[in-house]
Amino acid sequence: MKRWFAFMVRLCMLALSLAGSAHATAPVIPVFSGDGSPPKMFVHEGEQRGVLIDILNYVDKQMTQHRFELSLYPWARAYMASASGQGGLLGISWTWRRDEVFDYSEPLFYDEVVIVVRKGHEFNYQSLSDLQGKTLGTVRGASFGSAFDRAHQDGVFSIEGDNGARNRLSKLAAGRIDCALFNVGKAGFQETLRLHKIPKSQWKNFVVLPVPLRRDPNYLAFPKTMQMGEWLRGFNEVIRQGYARGDIQKIIERNLFASQ
Repeated sequence: MKRWFAFMVRLCMLALSLAGSAHATAPVIPVFSGDGSPPKMFVHEGEQRGVLIDILNYVDKQMTQHRFELSLYPWARAYMASASGQGGLLGISWTWRRDEVFDYSEPLFYDEVVIVVRKGHEFNYQSLSDLQGKTLGTVRGASFGSAFDRAHQDGVFSIEGDNGARNRLSKLAAGRIDCALFNVGKAGFQETLRLHKIPKSQWKNFVVLPVPLRRDPNYLAFPKTMQMGEWLRGFNEVIRQGYARGDIQKIIERNLFASQ
């Protein structure tokens, strides 16, 4: 009996090893994303982390016929790499203009984009028109939907782009921008402060406005030149099943819980 048990253990280990080996040699799908939007996608101490990265890794384990190769860069660089046909783009928002370039998955995650101001400079935000005359800080190349893009083009507000949250926080603290945009609600902003080692005594200098800029669906998209539309149908099915089983909700909660 013991020999049979030992044999079965070795057999299971061999099967797992072969499965892992097959996945390791599966065709690679390059994917790009930003490196500075905690707790959504970011690099911390050399490690790729975040809600969207964990969701992508979840799908990677389900779709064993391919494997993802994820590279994180400043968002503008990641966007250009994908748009030029080098791979997919993780964490992209939908706009009419982008829809002409990319094929989109179903939403992976809904990001609550919040507006942060210096204490004493709060204002009543209800709609984009309330940003009239203000300078917003956000990652360079970011978009938060077609209405946001139109308001910017119409001069309702101006944008000061940056390559990461540290630079944005410094500009806000110095009064060089009126407000800054951060991902994943108040929890995401607090995670940003923690990761950048902002002393807790200084957290009170920043205020998250109660009404978010928007609840922004985030997608995986591929440039139409890569002809990934059919492949995305299988990807979408894994996402739907992951939500139905509660697996992806657990991933989201785990990341947000870590931020508090």
